[in-house]
Amino acid sequence: MSESAYALVFLYRIPKKQHNAFKNVEEKLAKIYKKHGMLDSKIYQLGKTNTEGFTGFAAFDQALGVPADEEVWIETGFYPSKDEYQRILASIGQDEAAGPLWGEMAQIIDVRQTMMGEFSQLL
Repeated sequence: MSESAYALVFLYRIPKKQHNAFKNVEEKLAKIYKKHGMLDSKIYQLGKTNTEGFTGFAAFDQALGVPADEEVWIETGFYPSKDEYQRILASIGQDEAAGPLWGEMAQIIDVRQTMMGEFSQLL
C-alpha cells in the first residue's frame, strides 16, 4: 500500500443473516473506489472482546448495545489526502455502477446505525 495521509472509517451493524450479501456489495464497491484512486480498503469483523485487565474499558458490542443477531464490522479506506478523497468521491458519483450498489447496501443494513469518521494521519 502506498503511504496514505487520510482515512475514512465506517462502523457497520449488519444482520447476521445478511453477512454474505453485505460482504459481496462491499467487495464490489471497494473495486470501484480503487478504480477511481482509493489506495486501499480493509474490513474487519468484531470478535469477542475480553476487557479483563482493562479497568473501565467497554467492549464495542456492549457500548453499542449490539443484539445477538447482529455483527459489527469496521471498514477503513485509505487516501493520499483529503483533497484527493474529495476528487475520488466526485468521480465515483459519476460512475453508473456505484448507484445500484448503494441501493443494495441500503436494503441490507439500516444506514441510520452506520457511523463514519474522517481521520488525518498524525505525524
